[in-house]
Amino acid sequence: MRSYLFLGAAALVAASPAPQAFDVEVFDAIPVTIAQGPKPGATIESAYNQAQAQSTAAAAATGVATAQSAKRSVGAEVEARDLWWLWGNKETKVATTSTKAPATTAAPAANPSSTNMAPSSCTPVSWTNTFAFTADPACATDIEVGTYCGFINPDDPCAAQPNAYGPKTDPDTADAFKSNSVYHDLANSAKAPSGYVSSFVNQYGSVTGSGYLGYKELTSYDVNSCASYCDETSTCTGFNMFIERNPQWNPRQCSCTEPPSVTRFKCSIWGQDVNNGTATNYGQGQDGFEVVIAGSNGYNKGTYSPPTPPSCSQPQSCNKKLHNQPSYCMGQKTFPGPYDPSLCAAYAQNQNEVNRKHGIIGLILSLFGMNKGACVQFQAAYLEKAGAGFGTHCRLFTKKFSPSDANLDVSLGGKSKWGCQKSYTWSVDYRASFNWGGWSW
Repeated sequence: MRSYLFLGAAALVAASPAPQAFDVEVFDAIPVTIAQGPKPGATIESAYNQAQAQSTAAAAATGVATAQSAKRSVGAEVEARDLWWLWGNKETKVATTSTKAPATTAAPAANPSSTNMAPSSCTPVSWTNTFAFTADPACATDIEVGTYCGFINPDDPCAAQPNAYGPKTDPDTADAFKSNSVYHDLANSAKAPSGYVSSFVNQYGSVTGSGYLGYKELTSYDVNSCASYCDETSTCTGFNMFIERNPQWNPRQCSCTEPPSVTRFKCSIWGQDVNNGTATNYGQGQDGFEVVIAGSNGYNKGTYSPPTPPSCSQPQSCNKKLHNQPSYCMGQKTFPGPYDPSLCAAYAQNQNEVNRKHGIIGLILSLFGMNKGACVQFQAAYLEKAGAGFGTHCRLFTKKFSPSDANLDVSLGGKSKWGCQKSYTWSVDYRASFNWGGWSW
Protein backbone atom coordinates (compact mmCIF):
# COMPACT_ATOMS: atom_id res chain seq x y z
CA MET A 1 0.00 0.00 0.00
CA ARG A 2 2.81 2.42 0.87
CA SER A 3 4.31 2.11 -2.59
CA TYR A 4 1.02 3.33 -4.04
CA LEU A 5 1.01 6.18 -1.57
CA PHE A 6 4.42 7.29 -2.76
CA LEU A 7 3.43 7.02 -6.41
CA GLY A 8 0.23 8.94 -5.95
CA ALA A 9 1.82 11.80 -4.05
CA ALA A 10 3.58 13.15 -7.13
CA ALA A 11 0.27 13.69 -8.87
CA LEU A 12 -1.19 15.71 -6.00
CA VAL A 13 1.05 18.71 -6.56
CA ALA A 14 -0.65 21.27 -8.78
CA ALA A 15 1.55 21.78 -11.81
CA SER A 16 2.59 25.23 -12.95
CA PRO A 17 1.71 26.29 -16.50
CA ALA A 18 4.18 25.00 -19.06
CA PRO A 19 6.27 27.75 -20.65
CA GLN A 20 6.09 28.51 -24.32
CA ALA A 21 9.24 27.78 -26.31
CA PHE A 22 10.29 31.42 -26.70
CA ASP A 23 7.72 34.19 -26.60
CA VAL A 24 9.38 37.13 -28.35
CA GLU A 25 6.83 39.64 -27.05
CA VAL A 26 7.49 38.59 -23.46
CA PHE A 27 11.24 38.93 -23.88
CA ASP A 28 10.91 42.25 -25.71
CA ALA A 29 9.03 43.59 -22.69
CA ILE A 30 11.83 42.84 -20.20
CA PRO A 31 13.08 46.22 -18.93
CA VAL A 32 16.80 46.96 -19.03
CA THR A 33 17.95 49.60 -16.55
CA ILE A 34 21.64 48.73 -16.26
CA ALA A 35 24.58 50.56 -17.85
CA GLN A 36 25.34 49.58 -21.43
CA GLY A 37 28.96 50.74 -21.38
CA PRO A 38 31.43 53.22 -19.84
CA LYS A 39 30.32 56.76 -19.20
CA PRO A 40 32.52 59.68 -20.31
CA GLY A 41 34.88 61.33 -17.86
CA ALA A 42 35.34 58.81 -15.06
CA THR A 43 38.67 56.98 -14.82
CA ILE A 44 37.44 53.72 -13.31
CA GLU A 45 34.05 52.09 -12.90
CA SER A 46 32.67 48.80 -11.62
CA ALA A 47 29.26 48.02 -13.09
CA TYR A 48 28.47 44.50 -11.86
CA ASN A 49 27.95 43.42 -8.26
CA GLN A 50 27.91 39.63 -8.44
CA ALA A 51 26.83 39.04 -4.84
CA GLN A 52 23.89 41.39 -5.26
CA ALA A 53 22.97 39.79 -8.58
CA GLN A 54 22.98 36.32 -7.00
CA SER A 55 20.67 37.46 -4.22
CA THR A 56 18.34 39.06 -6.75
CA ALA A 57 18.24 35.83 -8.75
CA ALA A 58 17.50 33.76 -5.65
CA ALA A 59 14.68 36.15 -4.74
CA ALA A 60 13.03 35.38 -8.10
CA ALA A 61 11.70 32.22 -6.45
CA THR A 62 8.74 34.03 -4.93
CA GLY A 63 6.51 31.03 -4.30
CA VAL A 64 5.92 27.36 -4.94
CA ALA A 65 6.66 26.27 -8.50
CA THR A 66 6.23 22.82 -10.02
CA ALA A 67 6.32 21.16 -13.42
CA GLN A 68 3.61 19.13 -15.14
CA SER A 69 5.85 16.05 -15.13
CA ALA A 70 8.83 14.65 -13.30
CA LYS A 71 11.41 12.06 -14.26
CA ARG A 72 8.71 9.37 -14.15
CA SER A 73 5.03 9.93 -14.89
CA VAL A 74 2.65 8.40 -12.38
CA GLY A 75 -1.07 8.49 -11.77
CA ALA A 76 -2.90 9.39 -8.61
CA GLU A 77 -3.54 6.22 -6.63
CA VAL A 78 -4.92 7.64 -3.43
CA GLU A 79 -6.79 10.66 -2.18
CA ALA A 80 -5.05 13.67 -0.70
CA ARG A 81 -6.38 12.95 2.80
CA ASP A 82 -4.22 9.83 3.00
CA LEU A 83 -0.99 11.85 2.59
CA TRP A 84 -1.05 14.24 5.51
CA TRP A 85 1.91 12.47 7.09
CA LEU A 86 4.08 13.06 4.02
CA TRP A 87 3.24 16.61 3.01
CA GLY A 88 2.30 18.27 6.29
CA ASN A 89 -0.22 21.08 6.60
CA LYS A 90 -0.46 22.61 3.15
CA GLU A 91 -2.03 25.76 4.60
CA THR A 92 1.14 26.61 6.50
CA LYS A 93 2.82 29.72 5.11
CA VAL A 94 6.58 29.92 5.38
CA ALA A 95 8.27 33.20 4.56
CA THR A 96 11.47 33.03 2.57
CA THR A 97 14.14 35.66 2.74
CA SER A 98 17.09 36.57 0.60
CA THR A 99 20.15 38.34 1.92
CA LYS A 100 21.10 41.11 -0.45
CA ALA A 101 24.52 42.67 -0.56
CA PRO A 102 24.34 46.33 0.48
CA ALA A 103 24.61 48.78 -2.37
CA THR A 104 27.72 50.90 -2.26
CA THR A 105 28.64 54.17 -3.89
CA ALA A 106 32.04 54.05 -5.53
CA ALA A 107 34.20 57.03 -4.70
CA PRO A 108 35.92 58.70 -7.65
CA ALA A 109 39.59 57.98 -8.20
CA ALA A 110 41.86 60.38 -6.36
CA ASN A 111 43.00 63.03 -8.82
CA PRO A 112 44.02 66.02 -6.70
CA SER A 113 46.83 67.10 -9.04
CA SER A 114 44.87 67.26 -12.28
CA THR A 115 46.45 69.58 -14.82
CA ASN A 116 43.18 69.94 -16.73
CA MET A 117 42.20 73.19 -15.07
CA ALA A 118 39.92 75.72 -16.70
CA PRO A 119 41.24 79.30 -16.94
CA SER A 120 40.56 81.39 -13.86
CA SER A 121 38.23 83.56 -15.93
CA CYS A 122 35.83 80.62 -16.37
CA THR A 123 32.95 80.67 -13.91
CA PRO A 124 29.75 78.68 -13.33
CA VAL A 125 26.64 80.07 -14.99
CA SER A 126 23.28 80.04 -13.15
CA TRP A 127 24.53 77.41 -10.74
CA THR A 128 24.55 77.13 -6.98
CA ASN A 129 26.49 74.41 -5.23
CA THR A 130 23.90 72.55 -3.19
CA PHE A 131 25.76 69.25 -2.97
CA ALA A 132 26.74 68.02 0.49
CA PHE A 133 28.84 64.93 0.02
CA THR A 134 30.01 64.73 3.64
CA ALA A 135 27.38 62.04 4.28
CA ASP A 136 28.51 59.86 1.38
CA PRO A 137 29.59 56.50 2.89
CA ALA A 138 32.13 56.08 0.10
CA CYS A 139 34.24 58.90 1.56
CA ALA A 140 36.74 57.79 4.16
CA THR A 141 36.29 60.88 6.34
CA ASP A 142 34.04 63.91 6.55
CA ILE A 143 35.06 66.32 3.83
CA GLU A 144 34.32 69.87 2.80
CA VAL A 145 31.02 70.72 1.16
CA GLY A 146 31.58 71.47 -2.50
CA THR A 147 34.11 68.70 -2.95
CA TYR A 148 33.75 64.99 -3.49
CA CYS A 149 35.73 62.99 -0.91
CA GLY A 150 38.16 65.90 -0.63
CA PHE A 151 38.69 66.27 -4.36
CA ILE A 152 37.15 68.51 -6.97
CA ASN A 153 33.82 67.11 -8.07
CA PRO A 154 34.29 66.57 -11.84
CA ASP A 155 30.55 67.07 -12.37
CA ASP A 156 30.70 70.70 -11.21
CA PRO A 157 30.65 73.42 -13.90
CA CYS A 158 34.17 74.27 -15.15
CA ALA A 159 35.62 71.49 -12.96
CA ALA A 160 38.94 70.01 -14.02
CA GLN A 161 38.59 66.53 -15.45
CA PRO A 162 40.88 63.65 -14.44
CA ASN A 163 44.34 63.51 -15.96
CA ALA A 164 44.64 61.86 -19.36
CA TYR A 165 47.70 60.23 -20.89
CA GLY A 166 47.19 60.03 -24.65
CA PRO A 167 48.84 62.22 -27.30
CA LYS A 168 46.81 65.25 -28.32
CA THR A 169 45.48 65.98 -31.78
CA ASP A 170 46.26 69.11 -33.79
CA PRO A 171 44.06 70.68 -35.02
CA ASP A 172 41.86 70.01 -32.02
CA THR A 173 38.68 68.89 -33.78
CA ALA A 174 36.61 65.73 -33.65
CA ASP A 175 37.29 64.94 -37.31
CA ALA A 176 41.03 65.36 -36.88
CA PHE A 177 40.91 63.11 -33.82
CA LYS A 178 39.23 60.32 -35.75
CA SER A 179 41.77 60.56 -38.57
CA ASN A 180 44.86 60.83 -36.34
CA SER A 181 47.33 58.27 -37.74
CA VAL A 182 49.02 57.90 -34.34
CA TYR A 183 45.85 56.36 -32.90
CA HIS A 184 45.37 54.08 -35.90
CA ASP A 185 48.97 52.87 -35.69
CA LEU A 186 48.56 52.02 -32.00
CA ALA A 187 45.46 49.95 -32.71
CA ASN A 188 46.80 48.23 -35.81
CA SER A 189 50.09 47.25 -34.16
CA ALA A 190 48.49 45.75 -31.03
CA LYS A 191 48.77 41.96 -30.86
CA ALA A 192 46.14 39.73 -29.27
CA PRO A 193 47.26 38.84 -25.72
CA SER A 194 47.94 35.22 -24.85
CA GLY A 195 44.67 33.32 -24.47
CA TYR A 196 42.68 35.86 -26.47
CA VAL A 197 41.47 36.10 -30.05
CA SER A 198 41.10 39.39 -31.91
CA SER A 199 37.53 40.11 -33.03
CA PHE A 200 37.93 43.58 -34.59
CA VAL A 201 40.67 46.18 -35.05
CA ASN A 202 40.82 49.97 -35.35
CA GLN A 203 37.12 50.80 -35.29
CA TYR A 204 35.44 54.12 -34.48
CA GLY A 205 33.00 52.77 -31.89
CA SER A 206 33.31 51.24 -28.43
CA VAL A 207 31.40 48.15 -27.32
CA THR A 208 27.89 48.39 -25.86
CA GLY A 209 25.51 45.87 -24.28
CA SER A 210 24.12 44.55 -21.02
CA GLY A 211 27.20 42.40 -20.49
CA TYR A 212 29.15 45.46 -19.35
CA LEU A 213 31.28 44.72 -16.26
CA GLY A 214 33.38 47.85 -15.83
CA TYR A 215 36.33 49.77 -17.16
CA LYS A 216 39.46 51.62 -16.16
CA GLU A 217 41.70 54.18 -17.78
CA LEU A 218 45.25 53.18 -18.71
CA THR A 219 48.35 55.31 -19.16
CA SER A 220 49.13 53.74 -22.55
CA TYR A 221 47.49 51.68 -25.29
CA ASP A 222 48.27 48.42 -23.49
CA VAL A 223 46.11 45.45 -24.50
CA ASN A 224 48.04 43.14 -22.16
CA SER A 225 47.11 45.24 -19.12
CA CYS A 226 43.52 45.26 -20.32
CA ALA A 227 43.61 41.46 -20.66
CA SER A 228 44.93 41.17 -17.09
CA TYR A 229 42.03 43.30 -15.88
CA CYS A 230 39.65 40.89 -17.62
CA ASP A 231 41.44 37.85 -16.18
CA GLU A 232 40.98 39.23 -12.66
CA THR A 233 37.19 39.34 -13.13
CA SER A 234 35.46 35.96 -13.00
CA THR A 235 32.60 36.80 -15.36
CA CYS A 236 34.79 38.51 -17.98
CA THR A 237 35.00 36.81 -21.37
CA GLY A 238 36.31 39.68 -23.50
CA PHE A 239 37.54 43.28 -23.52
CA ASN A 240 37.56 46.46 -25.59
CA MET A 241 40.58 48.77 -25.82
CA PHE A 242 39.88 52.19 -27.33
CA ILE A 243 40.92 55.85 -27.46
CA GLU A 244 38.42 58.56 -26.52
CA ARG A 245 38.31 62.33 -26.97
CA ASN A 246 37.10 64.07 -23.79
CA PRO A 247 36.90 67.71 -22.60
CA GLN A 248 39.68 69.14 -20.46
CA TRP A 249 37.14 70.65 -18.09
CA ASN A 250 33.38 70.24 -17.65
CA PRO A 251 31.63 72.60 -20.10
CA ARG A 252 28.21 72.19 -18.51
CA GLN A 253 26.93 75.52 -17.14
CA CYS A 254 30.42 76.97 -17.58
CA SER A 255 31.08 80.41 -19.07
CA CYS A 256 33.92 78.85 -21.10
CA THR A 257 32.00 76.63 -23.49
CA GLU A 258 34.77 75.36 -25.76
CA PRO A 259 37.28 73.40 -23.69
CA PRO A 260 40.28 71.85 -25.43
CA SER A 261 40.34 68.08 -25.62
CA VAL A 262 42.31 65.42 -23.77
CA THR A 263 42.96 61.90 -25.03
CA ARG A 264 42.14 58.87 -22.89
CA PHE A 265 43.17 55.22 -23.24
CA LYS A 266 40.18 53.20 -22.05
CA CYS A 267 39.83 49.50 -21.26
CA SER A 268 36.32 48.07 -20.81
CA ILE A 269 35.60 44.46 -19.85
CA TRP A 270 32.59 42.35 -20.81
CA GLY A 271 30.63 39.24 -19.93
CA GLN A 272 29.28 38.95 -23.47
CA ASP A 273 30.70 38.39 -26.93
CA VAL A 274 32.84 41.33 -28.02
CA ASN A 275 32.45 41.74 -31.77
CA ASN A 276 32.27 44.37 -34.46
CA GLY A 277 28.48 44.40 -34.31
CA THR A 278 28.56 45.54 -30.68
CA ALA A 279 31.01 48.43 -31.27
CA THR A 280 28.17 50.89 -31.76
CA ASN A 281 29.01 53.71 -29.34
CA TYR A 282 30.48 56.32 -31.67
CA GLY A 283 30.49 59.09 -29.07
CA GLN A 284 28.05 61.82 -28.14
CA GLY A 285 27.70 65.51 -27.56
CA GLN A 286 28.61 66.76 -24.10
CA ASP A 287 27.24 70.28 -23.69
CA GLY A 288 28.67 71.44 -26.98
CA PHE A 289 31.83 69.32 -26.81
CA GLU A 290 32.02 66.36 -29.20
CA VAL A 291 33.15 63.07 -27.65
CA VAL A 292 34.42 60.66 -30.32
CA ILE A 293 36.27 57.34 -30.41
CA ALA A 294 39.14 55.96 -32.48
CA GLY A 295 41.49 52.98 -32.44
CA SER A 296 38.93 50.61 -30.93
CA ASN A 297 40.05 46.96 -30.71
CA GLY A 298 38.01 43.99 -29.45
CA TYR A 299 39.21 40.67 -28.04
CA ASN A 300 37.52 37.51 -26.71
CA LYS A 301 38.94 34.67 -24.66
CA GLY A 302 39.90 31.79 -26.92
CA THR A 303 38.13 29.22 -24.76
CA TYR A 304 35.34 29.39 -22.20
CA SER A 305 35.44 27.16 -19.12
CA PRO A 306 32.05 27.03 -17.38
CA PRO A 307 32.15 27.46 -13.60
CA THR A 308 30.64 24.92 -11.22
CA PRO A 309 28.54 26.70 -8.58
CA PRO A 310 28.16 25.14 -5.11
CA SER A 311 26.12 21.89 -5.03
CA CYS A 312 26.12 21.77 -8.84
CA SER A 313 27.92 19.41 -11.19
CA GLN A 314 28.29 18.11 -14.74
CA PRO A 315 28.30 21.30 -16.83
CA GLN A 316 27.47 20.42 -20.42
CA SER A 317 27.49 22.67 -23.47
CA CYS A 318 24.32 22.93 -25.54
CA ASN A 319 26.16 25.19 -27.99
CA LYS A 320 23.72 27.99 -28.81
CA LYS A 321 20.43 26.19 -28.25
CA LEU A 322 17.88 25.95 -25.47
CA HIS A 323 15.96 23.01 -24.10
CA ASN A 324 12.27 23.15 -24.92
CA GLN A 325 10.73 20.71 -22.42
CA PRO A 326 7.51 22.38 -21.21
CA SER A 327 6.22 19.39 -19.27
CA TYR A 328 9.39 19.17 -17.18
CA CYS A 329 10.05 22.90 -16.76
CA MET A 330 9.19 24.33 -13.34
CA GLY A 331 10.22 27.90 -14.03
CA GLN A 332 12.25 30.28 -16.15
CA LYS A 333 13.68 33.75 -15.54
CA THR A 334 15.91 36.17 -17.41
CA PHE A 335 18.38 38.48 -15.67
CA PRO A 336 19.77 41.37 -17.78
CA GLY A 337 23.52 41.69 -17.36
CA PRO A 338 26.62 39.63 -18.16
CA TYR A 339 26.63 35.87 -18.58
CA ASP A 340 26.67 34.49 -15.04
CA PRO A 341 25.52 30.87 -14.55
CA SER A 342 25.69 31.29 -10.77
CA LEU A 343 22.47 33.31 -11.03
CA CYS A 344 20.61 30.27 -12.35
CA ALA A 345 22.13 28.11 -9.60
CA ALA A 346 20.94 30.59 -6.96
CA TYR A 347 17.46 30.71 -8.51
CA ALA A 348 17.23 26.90 -8.75
CA GLN A 349 18.43 26.19 -5.23
CA ASN A 350 16.24 28.82 -3.64
CA GLN A 351 13.24 27.52 -5.61
CA ASN A 352 13.91 24.05 -4.24
CA GLU A 353 14.16 25.49 -0.74
CA VAL A 354 10.85 27.35 -1.10
CA ASN A 355 9.21 24.14 -2.27
CA ARG A 356 10.68 22.15 0.61
CA LYS A 357 9.38 24.65 3.15
CA HIS A 358 5.92 24.31 1.66
CA GLY A 359 6.07 20.52 1.70
CA ILE A 360 6.31 20.15 -2.07
CA ILE A 361 9.55 18.20 -2.15
CA GLY A 362 9.22 14.77 -0.57
CA LEU A 363 12.49 12.99 0.09
CA ILE A 364 11.28 9.56 -0.98
CA LEU A 365 9.59 10.89 -4.13
CA SER A 366 12.77 12.71 -5.06
CA LEU A 367 14.84 9.59 -4.57
CA PHE A 368 12.57 7.82 -7.05
CA GLY A 369 12.75 10.78 -9.46
CA MET A 370 9.02 11.42 -9.29
CA ASN A 371 8.83 14.86 -7.70
CA LYS A 372 7.38 17.62 -9.85
CA GLY A 373 8.68 20.23 -7.43
CA ALA A 374 12.36 19.26 -7.35
CA CYS A 375 14.75 20.95 -9.78
CA VAL A 376 17.50 18.48 -10.66
CA GLN A 377 18.93 20.34 -13.66
CA PHE A 378 19.05 23.95 -14.79
CA GLN A 379 20.04 25.60 -18.02
CA ALA A 380 21.90 28.91 -18.18
CA ALA A 381 21.92 30.49 -21.63
CA TYR A 382 23.23 33.91 -22.60
CA LEU A 383 20.80 35.79 -24.81
CA GLU A 384 21.60 38.61 -27.19
CA LYS A 385 19.23 41.14 -28.70
CA ALA A 386 20.01 42.87 -31.99
CA GLY A 387 23.54 41.51 -31.73
CA ALA A 388 24.34 42.95 -28.29
CA GLY A 389 24.50 41.03 -25.02
CA PHE A 390 21.22 41.02 -23.10
CA GLY A 391 21.19 38.68 -20.10
CA THR A 392 21.36 35.26 -18.49
CA HIS A 393 18.28 33.13 -19.20
CA CYS A 394 17.54 30.32 -16.72
CA ARG A 395 15.30 27.28 -17.08
CA LEU A 396 14.65 24.81 -14.24
CA PHE A 397 13.87 21.16 -14.98
CA THR A 398 12.61 18.18 -12.99
CA LYS A 399 14.43 15.81 -15.33
CA LYS A 400 17.98 15.71 -16.64
CA PHE A 401 18.40 16.17 -20.37
CA SER A 402 21.40 15.65 -22.61
CA PRO A 403 22.86 18.36 -24.88
CA SER A 404 21.45 16.56 -27.90
CA ASP A 405 17.94 17.26 -26.56
CA ALA A 406 18.48 21.03 -26.88
CA ASN A 407 16.88 21.93 -30.20
CA LEU A 408 15.41 25.40 -29.70
CA ASP A 409 17.13 28.09 -31.78
CA VAL A 410 15.72 31.43 -30.62
CA SER A 411 17.16 33.26 -33.63
CA LEU A 412 14.78 31.53 -36.03
CA GLY A 413 11.19 32.45 -36.86
CA GLY A 414 9.42 35.69 -37.67
CA LYS A 415 11.34 38.92 -37.18
CA SER A 416 13.28 37.73 -34.16
CA LYS A 417 16.09 40.03 -33.09
CA TRP A 418 17.13 37.49 -30.50
CA GLY A 419 20.00 35.03 -30.44
CA CYS A 420 21.98 32.86 -28.03
CA GLN A 421 25.73 33.27 -27.52
CA LYS A 422 26.29 30.25 -25.28
CA SER A 423 24.22 27.69 -23.40
CA TYR A 424 25.07 25.15 -20.67
CA THR A 425 23.23 22.82 -18.31
CA TRP A 426 24.20 21.79 -14.78
CA SER A 427 22.93 19.08 -12.49
CA VAL A 428 21.88 20.46 -9.13
CA ASP A 429 21.41 18.77 -5.75
CA TYR A 430 17.71 19.23 -4.95
CA ARG A 431 18.57 19.15 -1.22
CA ALA A 432 20.91 22.15 -1.44
CA SER A 433 20.02 25.68 -0.36
CA PHE A 434 21.26 29.03 -1.57
CA ASN A 435 23.56 30.08 1.25
CA TRP A 436 26.65 31.07 -0.71
CA GLY A 437 25.94 34.65 -1.82
CA GLY A 438 29.12 36.32 -3.02
CA TRP A 439 30.65 33.09 -4.34
CA SER A 440 32.83 33.53 -7.39
CA TRP A 441 35.30 31.45 -9.33
